[in-house]
Amino acid sequence: MDKNRDINRYINTIKENQDFFEKYYYHSIIDLNLIKLDYILQNGILCKYLIESKNLPSLYTHSSNDYDSKNGNNFISLTKYSSKTTFNELFESFSLHTLTCLSLLVDKDISIDKEGERLTFFDDEIFCKGSIDKSKIKGILIPEHLSNLKLSEVNSLPSDLNCYTKTYLNNWLSSVEKYFGNSIPKYYIEELKESYKSLWEILNTFGSPEKWLESAIWKQREKYGKDIKDVLACILEYMWSLKYNDINLKYIDIVNNLNNENIPIYEVGENRLKKEN
Repeated sequence: MDKNRDINRYINTIKENQDFFEKYYYHSIIDLNLIKLDYILQNGILCKYLIESKNLPSLYTHSSNDYDSKNGNNFISLTKYSSKTTFNELFESFSLHTLTCLSLLVDKDISIDKEGERLTFFDDEIFCKGSIDKSKIKGILIPEHLSNLKLSEVNSLPSDLNCYTKTYLNNWLSSVEKYFGNSIPKYYIEELKESYKSLWEILNTFGSPEKWLESAIWKQREKYGKDIKDVLACILEYMWSLKYNDINLKYIDIVNNLNNENIPIYEVGENRLKKEN
């Protein structure tokens, strides 16, 4: 399933709860992979350099060029909400990411910089150097369109061409297996290989693959009934179901299971902000 971009349904809720949303900075998990959430809840939010120096097998160790990232090696990307927010998805990371992804609420009592290692295109993006201790994570924010999705329906990669290479996908597979301590069944691996092949066959018909990635993925789903993100989502659904011995898990169920410290979980919905725990 493609990521839901209909943020208009949440604007009234944000404005009615402006004092709440102005209290925090936000760090979004834009690939929606809950393995990443688990590592963050255990270790805090770490820059790429610290993740690699600690030899953490997290999928958070993506290249600093992935996702058009401005973090670089030493910075963590954050966003903020204010009365000046216009809900423009082109220029505001709060609108593009916080309202479409799983996000962590971060205490504002941290040091921030206006710029990371590269200039940001977002008016509301700010940066923290190094790390954010897990004690500064004050909650989890999840939009209602995401909460009750089956895991097989959750888009598991952003639309960044770097994430659709053999190198990235091999790292993704090995990281998933290492986290769960189980091998991914061979039929999923074969399905992924075929999906990768068909996606790049479509991409190579375009003059600029990066520019047309989303169109190629849509075409792949239309032609084959399932795109490469669907295959990855099914792999994660299988692995989480194996971990918790439950085949009917929803996205919010995994979030709750990983929340060992019982930090507040908030669901932002149409005309309401609800505390889940």
